[in-house]
Amino acid sequence: MNKKAILILLALAVLLVFGALGFSIRSPRIRQSELIHNIPDTPEAKEIMKTIERAYDIQAEAAYTFDLSKFPTVFINDPRFPVSSKTLETIRQLTNNPSLESAGWLDYMMASFSWRRDAILHTEAIHEKAKSEKRDLTEEEKKSLVDPQGRMAPARVESPIRKTPLTFFSAEIDGDIANVVLDDGPRTVQLTLVLVDKKWYIAAYKGLSVHP
Repeated sequence: MNKKAILILLALAVLLVFGALGFSIRSPRIRQSELIHNIPDTPEAKEIMKTIERAYDIQAEAAYTFDLSKFPTVFINDPRFPVSSKTLETIRQLTNNPSLESAGWLDYMMASFSWRRDAILHTEAIHEKAKSEKRDLTEEEKKSLVDPQGRMAPARVESPIRKTPLTFFSAEIDGDIANVVLDDGPRTVQLTLVLVDKKWYIAAYKGLSVHP
């Protein structure tokens, strides 16, 4: 598999992931001036933003350690906020469970990072085996690096520490539900959080724009 083919497959993988999460690659970046800056100065709003910050930190750590045990402390499946049909199909593919009828955001996060972990470890093992045997990858090994939907393992991250700061634009809180718009660096997104047993969890995710 030549370099050009690999780049094409990686691009397709990005399109598949962004499409599943509601992003449109054609969507322009949302400028800060176009967003209403409305963050209530309340302990509740601060706790919600703290939960989101912690969730991004946990994702960064999990991408490095492959330990997903902290995901249920910040993400949740809420029947009021099932994932979209596209995201559900992605979960079916990632978990090899075509009969899955419904799923929540915790399900997606666990499936996505589990697939990422397994794909990276498989890729590293294949390359290490070929290196130890002082040979190139076989055609069969190359094929095994790409899943049926064209996804390839991303590169292993080099640090468990999140480097990109979050910029919060708005937080609308209505009882036990909060909608927060923020810029996480590469994207502008809307997160829906729910209050369960006096603790906030991320229950839904909507992509607003991908930054060029």
